[in-house]
Amino acid sequence: MSVPLKSPDGLKDHECEKGNLSHRPPIPYVPPTDLLPATSKIETIKIKVSDGSTVNMKIFSIGSPEEYLSHIVAVLHLIDRKGLREQSKTFYGEMRNATAALQALKKRIAESKDEANDEASEEESEADKVEQTQSQDIFKEAKSKYVKAIEATYEVMRTLLAGDPLTQWDRIVKEMHESDSWAGPDGKEHEGSRLKCSKAFSDCLELHKLTVFSPDAAERQRYYIQQGIRKPQRASVRQFIQRMQQLSGYLEFLPTLKNSSRAVATTKKGNIPFEAADLASVILAALPLSWQNQYNLTHSTVPESPRVLTPELENIERVMKERDGEKHKSKDKAAVASPTKGKPNKGSPKGGSFKTAPKKAKTEKYCQRCKTHGGAHNTHNTSECRRYDKDGKPTGQFGSKSSEKHKPFKKGGKKGLAYMTSMLEAIAKGQKKAAKGKKRKKHTYDSSSDSDSE
Repeated sequence: MSVPLKSPDGLKDHECEKGNLSHRPPIPYVPPTDLLPATSKIETIKIKVSDGSTVNMKIFSIGSPEEYLSHIVAVLHLIDRKGLREQSKTFYGEMRNATAALQALKKRIAESKDEANDEASEEESEADKVEQTQSQDIFKEAKSKYVKAIEATYEVMRTLLAGDPLTQWDRIVKEMHESDSWAGPDGKEHEGSRLKCSKAFSDCLELHKLTVFSPDAAERQRYYIQQGIRKPQRASVRQFIQRMQQLSGYLEFLPTLKNSSRAVATTKKGNIPFEAADLASVILAALPLSWQNQYNLTHSTVPESPRVLTPELENIERVMKERDGEKHKSKDKAAVASPTKGKPNKGSPKGGSFKTAPKKAKTEKYCQRCKTHGGAHNTHNTSECRRYDKDGKPTGQFGSKSSEKHKPFKKGGKKGLAYMTSMLEAIAKGQKKAAKGKKRKKHTYDSSSDSDSE
């Protein structure tokens, strides 16, 4: 079971028919890649063309709107290579010529009947009959060939479709040619069945496109090309111009509002590709502003065509890349000179360098005496050893309590007691001196006050 075609960029049908140009375009600049399952197989078929060679054509069953439109363009190109379109035009012209000859012959026969009947008129009537028979034979033969070419055109389209697209095509052809009434893309109803012809095939194809695109797809795509595209940074100038030309070429095959039921007398066709100069101006406007300014510095006129514009924009692209490279180099040099911004860390030297001073290497302690006579030799140096003297004899201080001479302040020590006694005596003397000083000041104050009173 095939998956039906999806509407443009995931929009629903009623949203597409609103004609809002702000919606996503029918064919975006970056084609979607998630609509076609990776496991699906694309069938191909060999078809013989007019020159006797064969071409491999894909059978379309599912894909994005752009893939569908590309397939339709390929089918129309195949029809041209088979010569079916040229044959239809040729045989249709022969039919018209034979019809015109028959009408002229009938008119001449009618005029000859008004004249007198004589032997000359009888000879003319015999010649007219022969001419009429020949014209009818030419018309029948041309019509037979024309119908055969048209049937082959319909069959080529049907052969290269599968799944839901094929179902839609069969439905449209049946409604157009096997019903009591038919309606074209403009929605107008017509009584009676319609004969297969080139115009009928075009109408069937337009109705089939409406199963994928909205009626105003060409107008929306045109607006998108003019206003909605900017050159991607990763795309080169040549790639960008080629993609813009491809999007402009799609306009010719998209449904236009002019052929729909919503058109008025003043509605213009939107499915007309851009002229070369117009497309070149659109491409230039889609570039960065610095590129446009660079182009305007060396040109006093608008661009002529994308072909002429391509080498000139490639030169600008090369200059801009060199400038960007120089900017990156200067930024890298600045980053090396000052790798971090802000205040330097505490303890870092001034002058813009933030490299910290190297830490002093730790030196391992080693005692030769303890190493020789026994003991922990890596906890102290030889000069600090208290376990052995320089002759290797035990000092007797290792592991014993510290002598009192090293701690005079320890409770119970003689020097500690003497120290405390001297401190108390000093405090007492200080207090006595302070008391004497107060008495002297008071006496002086009293004597001075007495003298003032006298």
